[in-house]
Amino acid sequence: MKTTYYKAVFLAFISIFIYSCQDDYLEIGSNLVDNVSYKGDSLKLPVISYNQSFFNDAGVQTSGLSSGALGIYKDPVYGNTIASTLSQLAISPANPTVGENAEIDNIVVSIPYYSTAVGATEAGGTEYRLDSVYGNAAMNIRAYRSNYFLSDNDPQDISESAIYYSNQLKQFTGIRGDLLFSINNVKPSKEEIVTTIVPDSTAADTTATVNRSQPALRYELNAEEIAYFKSAILDQAGKDVLFNQNSFKNYFRGLYLEAEPINDDGSYFLFDRSGSQIQISYTADGSGESRVQSSITLSLSPSSGAIGVVGYDNNFKPEIISQVTNADPIAGDENLFLKGGQGSMAVIDLFGEDADGDGIPERLEELRAGSQKLIREANLTFYVDQQKINQLGGSAKNAPLRIYIYDLETNQPLEDYVNDAQRNTQTGAILGVGTSHLSPLETDADGNGVRYTIRITDHIKNLLNPENESPSTKLGVVVAQNLLNLGVATGAIQNTGATLVPKRLPITSILSQEGIILYGNASTDASKRLSLKLYFIETPNQ
Repeated sequence: MKTTYYKAVFLAFISIFIYSCQDDYLEIGSNLVDNVSYKGDSLKLPVISYNQSFFNDAGVQTSGLSSGALGIYKDPVYGNTIASTLSQLAISPANPTVGENAEIDNIVVSIPYYSTAVGATEAGGTEYRLDSVYGNAAMNIRAYRSNYFLSDNDPQDISESAIYYSNQLKQFTGIRGDLLFSINNVKPSKEEIVTTIVPDSTAADTTATVNRSQPALRYELNAEEIAYFKSAILDQAGKDVLFNQNSFKNYFRGLYLEAEPINDDGSYFLFDRSGSQIQISYTADGSGESRVQSSITLSLSPSSGAIGVVGYDNNFKPEIISQVTNADPIAGDENLFLKGGQGSMAVIDLFGEDADGDGIPERLEELRAGSQKLIREANLTFYVDQQKINQLGGSAKNAPLRIYIYDLETNQPLEDYVNDAQRNTQTGAILGVGTSHLSPLETDADGNGVRYTIRITDHIKNLLNPENESPSTKLGVVVAQNLLNLGVATGAIQNTGATLVPKRLPITSILSQEGIILYGNASTDASKRLSLKLYFIETPNQ
């Protein structure tokens, strides 16, 4: 039984923890034996750590994201994932007035990559570095008109927004309607987009304009593809189907983008939905004999009201699936498998079972009882299992830079995260996350990932506060894509109900596809076994 295990571990506590309201330290007892090791100025306390997977039955919420995902992610350790995106389109302007004899000049699809400006080019442009792009192999992209209607509201409760999950796209009927366009041999490029706009010959000013924009997947439709949009959009001007956003979304129900591997290979990237669009440029009769240039934009932007859903199709290795899905929440797991997307996470149970149901685990009740030591730091050190990664065909050199830990009761960051963050003094928005709480990956001389040190000092202090009647003693650990404001927001986990934990997963993990294997508390290597380590100073004898 779980209770018996924890009582056996902590039966030897003679004098134990107490919370100090006056100091920035916490007092703890020091007479610890058996499974608790006491050396010098630190203690190692056992924890239970186990895996929680979403490989099979549980999708993760991918609606409501500001990003889309597209491509083939090849993970040599876990296996492959193909990502696709379904999005509504918002029309601008709604109910457009299109003149007589309208002819489309061009239609351009633009899907911006995430990128950072790093300098200037000799030609006067901007040099960029791509972010959130993985792999450099070519792939094909197909775009379909979806016949599946994405509802804004939950059909069971129309006062709530609808939630869609990563495993649902393949279940949607009619998601692949008419083929709108195909883009072959796509390889994400860091080059800026340079376009030249030449006015119509009848315009007052015929000077060409050169525009520069950030790197993007940019495609200009061919004549056959243009003809489809001429019929579906321009020829519908003045009709009810283009009258407002609701009528348009019911008429043109969405755009479905999917990646097609070339020779079983490809690339993977996240893209900014806010700047993603299909722009239809056309010329029509104006007043007199003049011709007027205008445009209609079909946007994927969430701010325009376009709902989007990312789909993940995993093809993971059987040995990975077997180890991750056979988790042991009682004794803990030998290894912790962290995988982004519709992958897996770790649960850390700091103090064990609450046998009497009073909301406070028995271990924690004991730890609140005595005094003699003052805590100055508490941390969890996660060691990378380089040997297992190599056995599965991977390399610890590709380990994610950071992992993220959060409160599974509240689904919020720990207080240590809040205290370590750099904020905008006016808006409160998080501008950066320091390295005190979530230390980046430590590597060896060869660049192999060795360990992550996660400091949870403030969280432990809160748990040891006797006035805290609802302590959050279970934590979740995931791979991290982005640790700023939106990254630490959470999405629902499918089929969890009201009582199961975890119920929500950080967006930073949902959008990431990176993976890592760590040592758990049940590892046979005692030197790398996960534990809670406390550092303290002694109080003067009274």
